[in-house]
Amino acid sequence: MLSRVADSLFWIGRLIDRAENIARLADAARRIEALPGEGPEPNTEWRSTLISAGLRDSDLVDLDEVSRDFAVHTLFFERQNPSSIYNCITNARENARAVRSDLTQDVWETLNHGWRTYRDMEEWEHDRSALAKLIDWMKGFSAQFRGALNGTMLRNDGYYFMRLGQAVERIDSMARLIDVKYHVLLPRADDVGSPSDRTQWQALLYAASAQKAYNFATKSDLSAQGVADFLVLSHQFPRSIRFNVNFLYQTLRQLEQHYDQRSDCHDLVADFAWRINGQSIEQVIAGGLHEFLTETVEQNYAVADALSVSYGFGAPAVSSVDKDDHGQ
Repeated sequence: MLSRVADSLFWIGRLIDRAENIARLADAARRIEALPGEGPEPNTEWRSTLISAGLRDSDLVDLDEVSRDFAVHTLFFERQNPSSIYNCITNARENARAVRSDLTQDVWETLNHGWRTYRDMEEWEHDRSALAKLIDWMKGFSAQFRGALNGTMLRNDGYYFMRLGQAVERIDSMARLIDVKYHVLLPRADDVGSPSDRTQWQALLYAASAQKAYNFATKSDLSAQGVADFLVLSHQFPRSIRFNVNFLYQTLRQLEQHYDQRSDCHDLVADFAWRINGQSIEQVIAGGLHEFLTETVEQNYAVADALSVSYGFGAPAVSSVDKDDHGQ
């Protein structure tokens, strides 16, 4: 497969998952905002969401002056934010248009129809009651895309490249989501174990669509350690860090067999899997959850860089309408 084709397929996987993860971050903030009783300071949940979305140092954002309406616009429709849902869907569609012959009709039509639909939803931005509908639409669109991908694409290198992009994005987004919850929403030690702490960890499970899976798998009461264990180290939950690191490893093994060659990125992912699989949540917390998550994000970046070198990935194709810079 040509590098430019693999590049576009990889970024389609990343961008659609990134758009869904942005919606899930907003869902967590919306749920925390609606909690009764004592909670974080006003708009703290929206500031933390913008930080988790990678906008801490962005010129677009003044974290001292964040409002709900500003955060929703920035996350969902801001053209200057390369990770806004608008830009993610637009640029995923642009990449798909460039490699349309390598996609099934179902995958292309699902993505193209979603792009057209989302453009018409921009008028919902100023309707405060529409946020839940925007979030639900994004999660439904992403599910439809995955259904078309998994249900109609051949299990060949093109499929593997899209799934690699999805896994890389999920590792990054889950690490950021947990880290921001742990250090921004609850910065004080005396908050740990409080009713506010419990409800915010519950909101985190909702954001990851993990609340029922957590209850079924753990059969235990909700706790900070339990939630962290499930979202970081579960080998069953498809959004956990461990699950996606192992998926990266398995998928690269399949590509190794397909091309009959091995490169540095395979060794990096093998080391990544060894590190994640060799940890217990007690060891992670003893060494510092923040430090572990930071190292995970950095290691994931190194893997993405190595994939770029090995297979010729770059930045995603950018719409001719919206020429924003896109990096990893």
